[in-house]
Amino acid sequence: MSLINIERNGNLMSSVVFKEVPIEEIYPLRHQVLRKGQPIDTCYYPEDSRQGVFHVAAIENDNIIGIASFYPEVHVAFDSKSSWRLRGMATSESARGLGIGRKLLEQGINECRKKGGDLLWCNARTSAAGFYRKLNFAIQGEVFNIENIGPHYVMYKKL
Repeated sequence: MSLINIERNGNLMSSVVFKEVPIEEIYPLRHQVLRKGQPIDTCYYPEDSRQGVFHVAAIENDNIIGIASFYPEVHVAFDSKSSWRLRGMATSESARGLGIGRKLLEQGINECRKKGGDLLWCNARTSAAGFYRKLNFAIQGEVFNIENIGPHYVMYKKL
């Protein structure tokens, strides 16, 4: 668990707690941000309850404002002995631009490293590629489309 203070418009607003949470706490924001207009069951990934998977949330005043899930999962494009996959990362609209996503990712990366991870990869929406690049992720391959979601890149970071 970690804590940061956030500012909005130059004023200290509140503290945000970052911690692992059960998957059930992830679904509402995952649906709101990543699957808006689709059935809630599109937010239930088969890997969510697999052994070793963990879910991190950013919590401000008892409200979840950011989420990310991390899965031990190999990708054929990488020669990795212990790769992890980032999936379902999202921040609420009110929390964007405050460093919440960066902190979620940092916490998840630290935990993946503790678990022996040597690479983190994700299917990143093309609109989020700039965010990942700022955090030293690279693009692997060409853009591809995920039906009902849109264009993506495979992006990765060596740990």
